[in-house]
Amino acid sequence: MEWDFKGSTFYCFVSFPHTDAVTFFFSAKNCVRICIQNLLNIGADVSGPVLAEVAVAVFSFIRDTYHLSPDLFTEFDSNNGYQALETILKRCEEGVCLEEFRPVEELLALIASFTFLGKAELKVALCVTNPQPPGFKFDPPLTKGSAVKNLPAFHLLQASMLRSNDICLCSQLLQTIHTIWKRDPANFFLLEWTVQSMTQLAACVWSKPPPVQELFFSIMTVHSSMLAEVLSDGGLLELLLGELRRRAKILRKAGPFSKTSSCWDCNLCYFYYYFCLSVSVSIRDLGMVPYIKIFLDEDQYRGPTLSILEQLAEINADEFMSTAIGALCSSTQQELRLKQDLLQSLQRVLENPNSWDAFRKAGGFTGLLSLVTDMEGALSDPPKGDVWRMLGHQQILELLLLTLHILALTVHLHTVNAHHFETGGFYDKLAEALLQLGCFHTDCPETENWDEQRCSFPKTAAEKQTPGRSFFEFVELADASVTNPSITPQPHLPVTLKACVRLLFYLEQFAIGTFFPQEFKFGQESCDGWDEETESQQGLTIIVHPGAVRIITTLLPKVFCAEDSQLSMDVQFSVAHHIQCLVKSERNRQIMCEGGLVSTLLTYCRSMLLTPNHPLHVPVTRILEKLSSQAITASDFRTFLRLGNPLMCLSNLFFYFLKLDQHTEVSGSSVKKLKRTFSLLEPSFGSSLPVHQIITLVSMTAPRTFRPHRLSSSPGFVEFDMKESGYGCLFLPSLATVKGVTANTIPTGGIGGDCRGFPPAAGLSFSCWFQINRFSSACDSHPVRLLSIVRHMSRTEQQYICLSVSFSANDGCLVISTEEEAFTYLDMMEPEVSTPTSLSTSLRFRCSSMLVPGQWHHLTVVMAKDMKKSCVTTAYFNGKAVGTGKMKYIQQFPGHYVSMDPTAVIDVYGVMGTPAPWKEHAALVWRVGPSYLFEEALSSEAVTVVYTQGTAYLGNFLALHNTGLDPDARPVPLRMVSEERISFGINPAVSTLTTVAQIREDYNEVDCRLIAKEMGITSRDQSTPVFLAYNISHHLSGTARTIGAALIGHFGVRKFIPSFPSNGFLYAGGPAVALSLVAMASDDSSLYAAVKVLLSVLETNSAMQQEMLRINGYKLLAFLLKMKGSLVSCRTLQLILCLSSSVELSCGTGCIQNVPAFQALLCDLEVNICKDLKCYDNKNAAVMHSVGLLPKLLFELTDPAITVQKVKIICCVVTFLLKAQLSPLDISRLGLFLVYTLPPSSTKTEINEMDDVALMQDTQQKTVFESLGSDWFLLFLQGHLHPSTLKLALVLLTRFLSCPDRRSSFREGVFLGTLADDLLSGTCPGFVLLQELLIKNVHLPQVYGALAALEFFLLSISLFVMLLFFLSEIDTQAGTPAQPLCADAAVLLLELVKPTCSAQLRGVTDESWRTQFPANVMQFLCLLHNLRPRDPLWVSSTFLYALVSAAFPMEASEVCVLLYKNQTQEGQMGIFMENVVVFSKTLLQNLYDGTFAGDSQTLLHFLADQILAVRQLQSLYCFKLMVIWIIYNVRHVCTLFFF
Repeated sequence: MEWDFKGSTFYCFVSFPHTDAVTFFFSAKNCVRICIQNLLNIGADVSGPVLAEVAVAVFSFIRDTYHLSPDLFTEFDSNNGYQALETILKRCEEGVCLEEFRPVEELLALIASFTFLGKAELKVALCVTNPQPPGFKFDPPLTKGSAVKNLPAFHLLQASMLRSNDICLCSQLLQTIHTIWKRDPANFFLLEWTVQSMTQLAACVWSKPPPVQELFFSIMTVHSSMLAEVLSDGGLLELLLGELRRRAKILRKAGPFSKTSSCWDCNLCYFYYYFCLSVSVSIRDLGMVPYIKIFLDEDQYRGPTLSILEQLAEINADEFMSTAIGALCSSTQQELRLKQDLLQSLQRVLENPNSWDAFRKAGGFTGLLSLVTDMEGALSDPPKGDVWRMLGHQQILELLLLTLHILALTVHLHTVNAHHFETGGFYDKLAEALLQLGCFHTDCPETENWDEQRCSFPKTAAEKQTPGRSFFEFVELADASVTNPSITPQPHLPVTLKACVRLLFYLEQFAIGTFFPQEFKFGQESCDGWDEETESQQGLTIIVHPGAVRIITTLLPKVFCAEDSQLSMDVQFSVAHHIQCLVKSERNRQIMCEGGLVSTLLTYCRSMLLTPNHPLHVPVTRILEKLSSQAITASDFRTFLRLGNPLMCLSNLFFYFLKLDQHTEVSGSSVKKLKRTFSLLEPSFGSSLPVHQIITLVSMTAPRTFRPHRLSSSPGFVEFDMKESGYGCLFLPSLATVKGVTANTIPTGGIGGDCRGFPPAAGLSFSCWFQINRFSSACDSHPVRLLSIVRHMSRTEQQYICLSVSFSANDGCLVISTEEEAFTYLDMMEPEVSTPTSLSTSLRFRCSSMLVPGQWHHLTVVMAKDMKKSCVTTAYFNGKAVGTGKMKYIQQFPGHYVSMDPTAVIDVYGVMGTPAPWKEHAALVWRVGPSYLFEEALSSEAVTVVYTQGTAYLGNFLALHNTGLDPDARPVPLRMVSEERISFGINPAVSTLTTVAQIREDYNEVDCRLIAKEMGITSRDQSTPVFLAYNISHHLSGTARTIGAALIGHFGVRKFIPSFPSNGFLYAGGPAVALSLVAMASDDSSLYAAVKVLLSVLETNSAMQQEMLRINGYKLLAFLLKMKGSLVSCRTLQLILCLSSSVELSCGTGCIQNVPAFQALLCDLEVNICKDLKCYDNKNAAVMHSVGLLPKLLFELTDPAITVQKVKIICCVVTFLLKAQLSPLDISRLGLFLVYTLPPSSTKTEINEMDDVALMQDTQQKTVFESLGSDWFLLFLQGHLHPSTLKLALVLLTRFLSCPDRRSSFREGVFLGTLADDLLSGTCPGFVLLQELLIKNVHLPQVYGALAALEFFLLSISLFVMLLFFLSEIDTQAGTPAQPLCADAAVLLLELVKPTCSAQLRGVTDESWRTQFPANVMQFLCLLHNLRPRDPLWVSSTFLYALVSAAFPMEASEVCVLLYKNQTQEGQMGIFMENVVVFSKTLLQNLYDGTFAGDSQTLLHFLADQILAVRQLQSLYCFKLMVIWIIYNVRHVCTLFFF
């Protein structure tokens, strides 16, 4: 018979339709009988697997159609079918290779299925006399329907198992029998009673191969849990244990390398292993563990022995750990296999959380570190030591990585282990052990590892440096030779560098909490374009164990191979760049600050920080800057300043050697003591701080936001990341306790005197600082729970929430609720059923638009209790009220209770955050900072005071002071609330790391138990670290208060306490350190950086501001800047301006807040700085005035070398000061200074004074003119002065005389004063004196303009202003009569024309102005007459006299006689008509004499107008007719003259 795959496929195809017809056809044709006969007649040359494949293909149809008809199975059973199968099994027992075993496996499965075919049930006797477990009863009907019915088929399997010794076949037979047992629980019992299956198998198992034995015992143990009892009852346990002791003693005496062990020992060990899985408790109780340990030394027993110990670890992990760690520590270098097996066993056991504490208690960290220490030199090239030299680097590295993996696993999985590993200094010990492995270069200092000539990195730190290959690319190169040894990657990494890269990579995985290979995305390690939003979107790594990064930094300078220094530097740079990328996020920076990376950088990377052209200078410096901007300890900051031993760092050493030298000198006189001196200007010992180090200080101290620092700087906080574990909170135990009248003996929590009541009778106020970094996503709704107050009444189980303050996750509204709600799991929470009231139990205030992610906000909730059970609740956001509402106040008793038992106690506790019962994973990340609870309602002013104190405030608001340096700021109340009204003040910056056992010892048992319950630990725990933020109000008088807030949570919960670099200055010398940087500056860059450091430090630290004032630091700074005047640039001056104008640059204003700095700096330095302060702010002017800036600026003008630009700036500042802060003293100073600037009469020079808007743009002219006096203005009208000076003086004089009172006083007389030398002495009429002065300047047009303006009492002499005046006069002629014109100005104007006209009569016409100016004056008067024809000026005798004397200087006497003649004739009318007659006649005479040159048309029109004017007069007819006749005659004569 030929059989192949095609035949099998064809048969299966034919028999596939499992129908009754097919079954009937096969039965009718006797197909089964024919197949059996053929199988029995097959020759011996056919292999067993082929026959098995034939049998499976043919007889599977019997199994598949049994449910349709049993005929085929009956035919198989009655025609020697089992004999055919037995023949096939016997051929398979001869041995089958693994590749051909599949048909045999299918055949055994077919035979197993035949055991369930049949109709007759197996019968067993129900009278059981052997000892059975209590309550044992066998009930056959309880079987599941899969009981064994066909014993012949099972006999085939059992017989084959007894005959065969083939490993594969025996193992498969055991698995098949085990499958039958598991098919139904009764099968094992049925077979054991009928064919004694287990007994026969146990009898033959000793002769089977060890793997078969192992499988048998494993099946036996899993199947029967009563095996231990059976063996104990039969006495086999004692026999077995005695034999084991005997073999262990023999093995101990023979030594670890003896060859006396036999196969029996191996079988015994395997049996003992599986036996012990059930009797491990008995083994430990019988003291067998020491004997089991002996078998660890033998390789063949080690596996089962470790398995036994691992099984014991489930019951007693401490014993396993002590055994395994002890064996590791006592092993030698040659026992590498033992170490590896023990480490793998440790790894398996550590999967059980019960073993984590045991590992630490057994000294597991020390043991594994000793294992690493023993590998000293193992990774060098070549390895040191014969043992390591015999092994390859790969095997050594695998052992090392396995050790590190176990360390990382125990640290990562258990908080206590992580805390112990950190505080025990194991990170540093591990770093030291790794440095001695041989792959790291430790033979020379780090400065010698870098050869500037051989490395091609940029030589200056200013150049932008990016790594050629990323760190992960080097990891790929290092792993390439391991995964594919046939391929040599390029570049080729030396053996030591390869080991360094793989170790650093594993440490990096340890740091971020991943301990398995990852698929890296190369090229995405860029540091650019980073922000926290990118982190949340891309899921960038978060550092979990900062100590591992600290180890990487320690090893970084030692990653060097002399074979390829350039490649070594590439690796170093990639590692440094990778660390820089890790600390890009704020969270990672804070974690690394807490982990001490700053100290590691300063210790192990000193040369990189000190050498600007070092390739790693830029990344290492950037890492230090980023970390220090978050937190740096005072000692680390001092270490940074002492890098390179600058200034006086080596002074102590110098004086020590100097003292030794003095003792060694031989001198007859006493030793002269050397006085220690130090100069800020010249270094005595060390050099000054290099500029790159000062720039680093700038980056450390510079504010990171434009908001005010005291409101935006991060306080100590606790962060809750709901994505990690879904919960985390601050738990405040014993917030208050309410006792019944007879419950005095019940112990309570808290610290203080009597119990504190709740709720407060007058109301309460809750205040806190918080920050939301990431809101909940749309798919989750996790609110920001700022405060939840829960209370519980004794003798009841239910707890109730009575007050909650939170931000809703859906709309961001502030929700304040006083509803009594049962405190339970979220899916079970339901509001407490209460009586409906008109008052609401919750309020919602919209403030979502104010919640800016990443910014610190301040919230205050004030609940003012009313007379009834209601309260007025007001919410304040960042000091401003956002809403007010009336709601129900907290009820007296929790839940539905309306009274309490006299023996009961109500305990109240608080929760800030999400407690464990409300666990809910979400994207929410938020932080809580300083928080307070007051038992009274704060006023709005008090809330503002709380907000303005800022995030860094650490007190209880009992001793407040003004913030900033503004002396005029409104004083705040010294004490805002009384001591007894402060319930708690929680600030994470005032905290400690303790344990619940220590809390019991320091405080009380009640709080200890409450905290332990929340943390899920026992109250006697002494190892689990507990972060406890102290109640900073616990020492105040009053009733008992809570001890503080305990941090609850593990993953996603962290705390951070910032320590800004500005605080480090306080511990290193204060402002003197920053001033010394200014003193040591040698160029513009260093000076600018030093001043920038000082500015940043003063802005971010109020204590430094006070210290700067105490030591008069601003004066010292001014002195230093004067000494370095040549180095002061514009950008440095800008910093000085910022330092003086505002303490906080982020304010964005030029408001002078730092008055001492302004007085010391800007008032003594170059006045160019003051230009930017001219912001027209009265507050600035007041400060400038108070420090006496005006006299200093005037004194600055006396410098002969002063520039025009500086004069302009000073004038601007003086103008600004006088406008805002005008005082008689300042005006007198300015006036005297201006008089001082006047040149003598023999000198005529150009004087540039203030412009024409210097003084007259305000309403305080009276003060100005009274301070200066009228004669002061006349001093600037002297003829030898510059015309521009004369113009400005005329402007001022015009303004002075615009007031009638001052004009009258000026007309009466002025004191000559300094003008007595040139003019008359004593008192003289003002206008007369003014005329004498102006006559000397008649050639200047400004003079006439000033007098014309004075004529109308205008304040400007501009022609444009005069034109507007005339136009307004035209429009308002019909309105109210205007103010009379100034006769004094008009007369003075005509008096100036008179000398000009006299000169023309004398024939002096050499200058055009002598002709133009008089004509312009007369035209002006005509225009003025047309505008105001009825003004009293035109009938004034003084004006007419001046007019006539100006027009006709020769006939002035005659005109004067006529003017005063007939003054009694009808009064002024008569005088007017006489004057008209005289004037007409005189005009006619001058016309014929040639002294009047005019237009004929104008003259004739003028005479006609006079005739009309006389006609309109109300006078005597005869007198009026005579005047008209005379004018007509004059007109006729004039007409004849022109013709």
